[in-house]
Amino acid sequence: MSKFFMYGSELQELEQLMMLVPNFLPRRSGVIVVQRIRNAEGSKGFERDYERITEYCKSIASSGVTNQIVGGDITYEEIVTSSFEKCESHHLNVRLGDLIRNHDGELFLSPKHRSRFQTVCRIQNEGIENRNPAYLATLFLLTADDNLWCAAKDHIYLDSVDFKKMHLNGINTDGYAIYQMSKTIQLAKEYIKLNEISDKHLIGEQAFKGIINSILIAKYGAAMLQANC
Repeated sequence: MSKFFMYGSELQELEQLMMLVPNFLPRRSGVIVVQRIRNAEGSKGFERDYERITEYCKSIASSGVTNQIVGGDITYEEIVTSSFEKCESHHLNVRLGDLIRNHDGELFLSPKHRSRFQTVCRIQNEGIENRNPAYLATLFLLTADDNLWCAAKDHIYLDSVDFKKMHLNGINTDGYAIYQMSKTIQLAKEYIKLNEISDKHLIGEQAFKGIINSILIAKYGAAMLQANC
């Protein structure tokens, strides 16, 4: 994602509007309207961007934990809470609370998303139990969005992804956020910031769900895809 220098200030909405990806469709239909500029006191509740999202993507799976996840002995709420227990971002924690309350037992964003992911795994003929968690999380993200999948499908290999060859023309801002998160996980480099993920005006609920669930897959691997929670 583009780096916002004015995040949390009275000029943040104007900067976000100016930093939209060229030729990309806006996340929602309609006219983008810059909100009324906040006064100085209104920006005090925003965190500075000091937490690295890559820290939340590190695999911490153990046989005991993965067995509990697969067996349904740990709830989705417990998994999310444990994964982000050190998070100090108020805005992200609010969004995580909403995600937990709305969880319907489905990790994927849609039946089409699940079908695409499973088709790739079947074609690659490699059990997900043997796959690298970061790769599974990346594949989970790249199959989540229709336009992103069209750009990515010819550049996904058994153990790697060639991001440089993906042409993202026509993708919307949610799809672009998912793309940047997939790069962050696969390449272990910050392409998206914690405060961007936390921003409801920047990233929609479905994209947020995909991003958070991809982090859980990166941490716990195939167990999350087999979870009964």
